[in-house]
Amino acid sequence: MMKSARLMIAFICLCPGIVHSQQDSVPEFLESVSFVFPNKTVDILKSNYKKANLNFLILHDNENTGVRAAHAFCKINGGSLTELQYGNTRNITFGSRRSLLSFDPNQIFNDVGAYLSLKRHSKGREDSLAVQKARDLARLALKVYNPDTSGYIITLHNNSDGKFSIESYLEGSYLHGTADSVYINPAMDPDDLVLVTDPAFFNFLKQQNVNVVLQSPTGPADGSLSVYAQVNKIPYFNIEVQHGHLAENIRLIYVVESMFKTMGINEEYAQSR
Repeated sequence: MMKSARLMIAFICLCPGIVHSQQDSVPEFLESVSFVFPNKTVDILKSNYKKANLNFLILHDNENTGVRAAHAFCKINGGSLTELQYGNTRNITFGSRRSLLSFDPNQIFNDVGAYLSLKRHSKGREDSLAVQKARDLARLALKVYNPDTSGYIITLHNNSDGKFSIESYLEGSYLHGTADSVYINPAMDPDDLVLVTDPAFFNFLKQQNVNVVLQSPTGPADGSLSVYAQVNKIPYFNIEVQHGHLAENIRLIYVVESMFKTMGINEEYAQSR
């Protein structure tokens, strides 16, 4: 059954958009790629605005506050948004009733992570072919987002109130030990934060009084994109806010943009790749 349901990848299609005569209010063009699992299609959509600026990536299809924040920013300032679309859920589920497989698309950036995610979330039995398909999706998502050109990765994630926050990295919490440094602004909602992989970025955001986490380079190789980026020396930024915190999401994007401008991240890291 698996052999007959081979992965199919559609070629990238460029779809010209309509550009507002006064401002970059809509994408200039879209890139659309379809990745087909058994009984599930994942669409990777890249909205490119006319003016170059920050490039965002959203992996979970139910994290819509991030989508709205990215488009709101790009409409005014330019940039791009790459997003996975597969049915407004967190995990990607495919297969049949007999073997229903599921994985977290932010846990597929190495073989071990993809295997463990399939094992954890699936009702059916994971196998090497399912792992390979999940890994191929990860490679395609990165190809469309194209961090080799920009020289960095910016992801947007949303969380639920009380389930994950910057406090999750403190001693006694389940992510303790995965961060080298944590700075908390008590005036901010703990669910709203930025995770980075470079001490210079951490220090800048700390000076801006923003909740910020510096990921440890010795953390678990769990298949997450942040670990992949750190291993491959790609500057990584995750802007994480609670579902519905749109204004804060947009504010944090502007703070990160100011860091890029101040530190010359676009030029320095794009040239080093």
